[in-house]
Amino acid sequence: MGSINNDLDLLENLSKQISDLLYNNKFSKVSEIDSQRVALIKKIKENETHKNIVKQRIVNLVENNTALIEKTEKKLQNLSKNHNKFNKRLKAYSFNK
Repeated sequence: MGSINNDLDLLENLSKQISDLLYNNKFSKVSEIDSQRVALIKKIKENETHKNIVKQRIVNLVENNTALIEKTEKKLQNLSKNHNKFNKRLKAYSFNK
């Protein structure tokens, strides 16, 4: 989180520098600083896009894991039921011998 804050602070400073240069009629340096500002804006956008992609992948993983856990729990319940039925049959069969 600190990196984005640092980038935003730097962006603010670059914008202030451009404003000061324009106020003082020093137009020659404006394009250089503006190039830095544009590059920084691009970096921030790419960073945020990457974070959103990662967040979406994590959300998908959590949803898939939840679905897999539910399926596994259902299978486990069915196996447990079948095991109990088998044990009852086995006991009934052994008592009848």
